[in-house]
Amino acid sequence: MSSPFRPANHVTHSRPEQRPALARNGWLALGMAGGLLGVQIAHAATGESQSDFGGVGLMQTPTARFAPQGELSFTYSRTQPYKRFSVNAAPFDWMELGFRYVSVETVSYGAAAPDRDYLDKSFDTKFRLLQEGRYQPEVAVGLRDLGGTGLFSSEYLVASKRYGDLDFSLGLGWGYLGTRGDFSNPLAVVRSSLETRSDSTSDDGGDFQLGSMFSGSPDVFGGIEYQTPWDPLTLMLEYEGNDYSDEPLTVEIEQDSPVNLGATVKVNDNLSLHGGWERGNTAMLGLSLSTNLAGLAQAKDDGTPEAVAPSTHSRYRNDQTPEAFRVRSLNANASSGTASSASTASAASVTQPAGVVAEPSAHKAPSADAKGTLLTLDSFGGAPADSPLEPGATDGPQAEDLPRLADVDWDALADTLRAQSGLEVSQLRVEGDTLIVEAEATRFRDDLQAEGRANRVLHNRLPAEITTFRYRLSSNGLALREDEHPRQPFVAAANDRRFGAEYEHSITAHAASPHSSDEETRQATGDDVKLAREPFGFSWGFSPSLKQNFGGPDGYLYQLNLQLDALWRTDRNGWFTGVATYQLADNFDSYEYIADSELPRVRTYVGEYIKETDLGITSLQYNRTHQFGRDWYAQAYGGILEMMYAGVGAELLYRPMNSSLALGLDINRVRQREFDQQFGLRDYSVTTGHATAYWQSGWHDVLVKGSVGRYLAGDVGATLDLSRSFSNGVSVGAWATLTDAGDDYGEGSFDKGLYVSIPLDAFFTTSSKGSTGFAWAPLTRDGGARLNRRYQLYDMTRDRDPETYWEGIDKVYK
Repeated sequence: MSSPFRPANHVTHSRPEQRPALARNGWLALGMAGGLLGVQIAHAATGESQSDFGGVGLMQTPTARFAPQGELSFTYSRTQPYKRFSVNAAPFDWMELGFRYVSVETVSYGAAAPDRDYLDKSFDTKFRLLQEGRYQPEVAVGLRDLGGTGLFSSEYLVASKRYGDLDFSLGLGWGYLGTRGDFSNPLAVVRSSLETRSDSTSDDGGDFQLGSMFSGSPDVFGGIEYQTPWDPLTLMLEYEGNDYSDEPLTVEIEQDSPVNLGATVKVNDNLSLHGGWERGNTAMLGLSLSTNLAGLAQAKDDGTPEAVAPSTHSRYRNDQTPEAFRVRSLNANASSGTASSASTASAASVTQPAGVVAEPSAHKAPSADAKGTLLTLDSFGGAPADSPLEPGATDGPQAEDLPRLADVDWDALADTLRAQSGLEVSQLRVEGDTLIVEAEATRFRDDLQAEGRANRVLHNRLPAEITTFRYRLSSNGLALREDEHPRQPFVAAANDRRFGAEYEHSITAHAASPHSSDEETRQATGDDVKLAREPFGFSWGFSPSLKQNFGGPDGYLYQLNLQLDALWRTDRNGWFTGVATYQLADNFDSYEYIADSELPRVRTYVGEYIKETDLGITSLQYNRTHQFGRDWYAQAYGGILEMMYAGVGAELLYRPMNSSLALGLDINRVRQREFDQQFGLRDYSVTTGHATAYWQSGWHDVLVKGSVGRYLAGDVGATLDLSRSFSNGVSVGAWATLTDAGDDYGEGSFDKGLYVSIPLDAFFTTSSKGSTGFAWAPLTRDGGARLNRRYQLYDMTRDRDPETYWEGIDKVYK
């Protein structure tokens, strides 16, 4: 059984999010021109530039350098006949992940789209093996075109060392990076089959050509990067091991020189421009747009929390702090029992250290008659917090001066809690000297911030007989956690941080059991229910939305919509939700190509759904939750579940408190919708579902999610999803799905992708618990396709992981 108290060591909890629909942020390139206006020139540095292929490097060759942890970069480069678009992420400072699209201007896509350039998709990754030291270089190993067609597949080992303004790199490349092949493979001493490299291309693409990795004759590559005296400019010189004698798709390229020259100008912290002269005869131009996701933050204006009426308890007076005891002891020893006026003054000055605001001798906050309005301890005749109690005085207000609980306006109190802390109260009840607040946290990302603000509201309005505040937090009617705050330690710490450690370690967090009826609660425990509310109500709002598709011969396709989102809550455990979209602008008139597929077309008709109508219903469903015991959660749902499917389904989740492991199961019976996104249905129907294990690894805030089951096309397989979360709530992840579709899958062979989830309060000045996200995948395919369920139990039960709770301990005073 886990301890309910704050753990001594705690790590950031990664918050998993539902994977968003396929998206491609190519449109962000339009914003780069705007970034050139009104900005200051930034300071460049060696080892930061994005290569032509995407990922940190020189031009055609990589280096052993990595972007800062959390960096996300979009890169475009053109070196005839190739145009390259890439997105790269650094979930760690020792790892790089990237997707790349290469448009070959001299090759047609094929019979299906003869007028369009061939487009190749690939996945890259790089890992640090050795960190740079005073004498040792930084060393990395990397893979290009991993799990793609293999047209540009290569593997490399590279080292980098910085000396002043110069950064040197030297590497050994196999495959595309080493087609010059000047010497035999040194790895052949380990396995003789590595002496020759087999044809690593795949007709369908997407296969892992493990047998060809690090095989064949390699060649040396390397280069120098120089930071010029002009801060924004770095210069590059590189030698590449590719002699362009074996280009894919029979492309003919002449190379006059293996030496390339280039330059990067960093316009600002987010935008860099690239240029160069490659192969001795070809110009290169490119640009990169970068941002650090781990550093995304926005100053908040959530209003000033209420001032806390000071404590009159003798334990928490200023003269009872550890430092005050030390000063009195020193003064007593120095004066041999007689304290001079000077030493007394000195003691007073030391007792109140710099940075700690002294409590006033008389708290003049407004007082009233306890009808839900603000009450302070001064109103009840308590002694000032900074003065010692007189002999015979009590530790708190006199009983005859206290307001009666029966006189408190509980409705007004619940409304104030919602306004001040974002706690949507469903019940307030008293159990002995404890007030129990049943609520859902709807505003602050850190629950301790909400509870800290609620502590202030309750302390200022309730009599001293209530000594403990207990928050029973839920989500959509599912009981998650109970957090208990002792009143007097909080008051002392809020007014004097020297009491902070004692208060913070007195907070407890327990698993919450299923909710029982008010009558059962009163009979079983004698609780006095002061307020009970069912969360009935209707809410709605408008927002823009962008639907995108990228990766086929039609190029980048987009649809800009105005979205109406509405919710009607029927009771604590049930709600209707609906989403309607109205098309504002799109370019889906260019949508022509539909890839070959032997599977049912469960996703490749995406363009038909997007271009068919201006007004569509994306979602219209009813959800209901239930709790089977303390650790078992369930939900059922039915209606229009997403843009392409309607039906019914159910989900079950086992998630113990303070456990790194959770297990889930979902099953759905769905039918494909008509293209106009109204209420009509097509003939295709399927039963789909998955068993999923969630594991919080405790290693660099990584969440491992593994699923096995049946997908929308009827294929059976498994999905592995790895994501890493940062302290600001941003998460970066990647997934791969492999099913039994085999050759029927078509181009791509299996599903894979990269995604980013960003909390909304990273962009706004007011706090929010919502999030948004983007995903990049090489192709929209029918194999490995999953139902896009809007609500998932693992997301709803985030508060079952107490590590998330303790991470916000510093927010309890804000």
